[in-house]
Amino acid sequence: MEKRQDLRVQKTYRALTETFLFLLEKKPFEKITVDELCTCAMVRRATFYKHFADKYAFFTFFVAQISEKFLDENRFAENDPTGYLVGVIRSFVDFLDERERLIETTKKSNMFLLMVDMISEAVAARMETELRAAAKAGLSLPAEPEILSQLFAGALLSGVKWWITQKNRLPKERFIEQLSSALLTYYAMFASPPAAL
Repeated sequence: MEKRQDLRVQKTYRALTETFLFLLEKKPFEKITVDELCTCAMVRRATFYKHFADKYAFFTFFVAQISEKFLDENRFAENDPTGYLVGVIRSFVDFLDERERLIETTKKSNMFLLMVDMISEAVAARMETELRAAAKAGLSLPAEPEILSQLFAGALLSGVKWWITQKNRLPKERFIEQLSSALLTYYAMFASPPAAL
């Protein structure tokens, strides 16, 4: 019975998430109602409110689902932390680039910056966990995992926010290449043993 309920909950979440993404590409977040979301997703309002207090709580869940998806696509390897960093950058930029209409509608509301900030927080939290595990396994880190993860997530967030809001953007591949190169150079600088002060 438990697994059946879990499956039902997963189907509900998937229906709501896919519908929400579809609606966000059509109109700003502020104009989407819970009634509209539930009707389009074919989910009862009572079911929605059983899981979420309001559409803002659902938005938080929605962004967490997105973050999980692209973070799960990239696995941290102790012998290749730079490959992981580049993978996260690519997944984040690809996600935003593939959702041009979503970006356009959310940029018109306060939700775009909130969404990018929330994704950045998720990236920092996951990176910190991965770096802690790698350090425990013997990887030498130039700074505490929480500092490194915040630096990376902050640089990623700033770079992507800048890129996505430019009218004449750099081509995606060139942007990914340059952002990755800059972050990896920065990482390598810190990974080198510090000079005596």
